Amino acid sequence: MLRNCVITVALVVLGSWLLYHNWQLRRIRYENYSFTVEEAGKLKNFPEAQHAHGMRHWQRGNAQKASEFFQQAVSEDPFYMDAWLRLAESEAALGHPEKSRKILMFADDLTAGVFRWQWPQMLLARDLEMDEIFLKNANDLLGHRKLTQDTLHLLDLHHNGDTAAVVDDLQAENLVPYLKWLMRWGRVEATGTVWQRILKEGQPDPDVVLQYTHFLVGQKKVLAAREIWHKFNGTAGMTNADFEKEITRRGFDWRYREDKKENWEIRRVISAASEESHALRIWFAGEENISFHHLYQIVPVVPLQPYRLSYRWKSKWITTDQGPFVEIYGYDQKGLHHKGPMITGTNLWHTETLEFTPPAECNAVVVRLRRLKSRRFDSKIAGTLWLDDFKIEKIVQGSKLKAESSKQNKLDHQSL
Repeated sequence: MLRNCVITVALVVLGSWLLYHNWQLRRIRYENYSFTVEEAGKLKNFPEAQHAHGMRHWQRGNAQKASEFFQQAVSEDPFYMDAWLRLAESEAALGHPEKSRKILMFADDLTAGVFRWQWPQMLLARDLEMDEIFLKNANDLLGHRKLTQDTLHLLDLHHNGDTAAVVDDLQAENLVPYLKWLMRWGRVEATGTVWQRILKEGQPDPDVVLQYTHFLVGQKKVLAAREIWHKFNGTAGMTNADFEKEITRRGFDWRYREDKKENWEIRRVISAASEESHALRIWFAGEENISFHHLYQIVPVVPLQPYRLSYRWKSKWITTDQGPFVEIYGYDQKGLHHKGPMITGTNLWHTETLEFTPPAECNAVVVRLRRLKSRRFDSKIAGTLWLDDFKIEKIVQGSKLKAESSKQNKLDHQSL
């Protein structure tokens, strides 16, 4: 009897304790705190609760009281990293930077490679002027593509926008993310510094070359873009002029946009002239009177140098009085505009040429396929057009005079 009574009393006591303990855990689980002194005392053995009370005082500017709660939290759980880092912050605010540095070094050693705490450690290391930990965590986050934008922004802020200083602190594999970040913010001059370091580290990825060239062209930095493009693509004049490669729509390659309404379709197809070559097919649906200007290429040129553009085209059942035509105009300077004949009806392969001279300071021209709206009742354009074998070549002054002389001799012979 006595033994049974003792066991019963013990079980009742244990059950009561478990009930009380679970009630406390429930409060912690749902963060249902009243933040009173009495509550803090009752929950002193629960590190999460101590951390919450410490955060309450920290947010209200009481670093001393916050530090006491954070110390209690880590004494209950020595591996509670959030509490350790908050303790380091509060100690720094209390004027104890050396203590904060020791805590941060302990936390950094214990959590090496764990992304969960690298960002707060970066922030704390920057405040404590612990550059080694700051840069190690920054490069680790960037290397694993974690918080890339935030990390690069903090690095840039840390060095007051000094791109060269940021580059010196980055590992080689993190230079490309930094380049892309600068491109995103349109910082053209800064990208040049990063690009030179990327070149020193070795051969850049072709996709990075394409992205950077595309960015420079968009910023109208044609000379810098042309230098990179020619170095890594080995092309002068027009790019992918015969459509033998897939179109990237970037840099100095062809660019085009599809129509959501499907009024036109642009496709790279096998050329009818040869099964081993390709051409570009542009198909018009005949549903609307469209203004078309969605196929073009930006081409680097030399100012005041005469050029000749040549291209081949074929058509089938192109309707309306306003057919497509090829035009050329200045990309980074006004004062240049030439256009070829309109393409209508059905025609076999035909070659056209246009001669032009870029004005001063014009370093690039645009070769574009265009179609203007028709004012006639029958204005909805339909049919198919093929383009191939584009070429831009310099005109040597002597050869031009020779061609004109030959043409004149031919006319004189005909008149006789």
